Amino acid sequence: MSQTVLVTGASGFIAQQLIIDLLEQGHKVRGTIRSLSKADTLKKTLAEHSNHIDNLELVEADLESDKGWPEAMQGIDVVQHLASPFPMASPKNPDDLIRPAREGSLRVLRAAKAAGVNRVILTSSFASVGYGWGDALPEMTTEKDWTNTDNAKDCTTYVASKTLAEKAAWDYVNGEGKGIQLTTILPVAVFGPIRSAQVKTSVSVVSQMLAGKLPMLPNVGFQVVDVRDVCAAHIAAMNNPETIGERYILADEFTDMQGFAHILKEGFPDLASRIATRRMPNWLVRFGALFNGELKTMTLELNKRRQGSSQKVRALLGRELISSKEAILASGETLIKYKAV
Repeated sequence: MSQTVLVTGASGFIAQQLIIDLLEQGHKVRGTIRSLSKADTLKKTLAEHSNHIDNLELVEADLESDKGWPEAMQGIDVVQHLASPFPMASPKNPDDLIRPAREGSLRVLRAAKAAGVNRVILTSSFASVGYGWGDALPEMTTEKDWTNTDNAKDCTTYVASKTLAEKAAWDYVNGEGKGIQLTTILPVAVFGPIRSAQVKTSVSVVSQMLAGKLPMLPNVGFQVVDVRDVCAAHIAAMNNPETIGERYILADEFTDMQGFAHILKEGFPDLASRIATRRMPNWLVRFGALFNGELKTMTLELNKRRQGSSQKVRALLGRELISSKEAILASGETLIKYKAV
């Protein structure tokens, strides 16, 4: 059944794919962006992947302001809340990231409540499950687990922002916002096809490797999920009332940086000479972290194997997830297509 869906943060990596999928499935979409000056460019990008662009409306709304949200909610059946800050390094002031993530989620939920929109799918993150454990990190975490944000030695500002934003959302719908039917989606590092040359997400790992910008690889790794599966889960949750009140981790297999390199070397032999496989010693990562914010974030991942179970979401989708290898190669193929390498 066709619905009118509000997608927040419409210019984001996951949001672009979600909008395309919703349009292709016959839904009407209203997307929020921080400035309408980007609307024409975004519509042009999305029109390359959907013949139903006339069913997309873009409106201006910012997570840090109430302006525009009441209008954005009018006539909406379902809210898909994806907008959230995604920095490559932690800011000097943690509140610069935590506050807009937490307050932004509450602002969207309150606007939905005021407009009588009672169905919300919120994009959280595996970050709200797999961190803050220290040496007690289990071999496999599940949706029943929560990150311990008090353990600063195993929890970055970004991780805290995602965890506190999701907790605030659940607290709201269980209290002041009672009546809102919330589902949260918790993806690990998201790869898969990009839809434009603007790369500001985890896909940048692939672009840097293909461009020869990573001469050594730190001893870190993470689980991978394809953006197409993330969006499939958002839509499945929207269409299945049994998902109300539930969390869903999206994660395929764990892949270390050398694994990435070998996948890309095999998939793109013409660029293989650029792709390094040499490991960066842990001491060098820690030394570099004194001067580089991205390396500082990586120190938390050295020799760690954080893993979340995808059993629950596989049952929801009724199939296996797209493999990590396919997701990584799809990122590479589209990065090359859009000349982002």
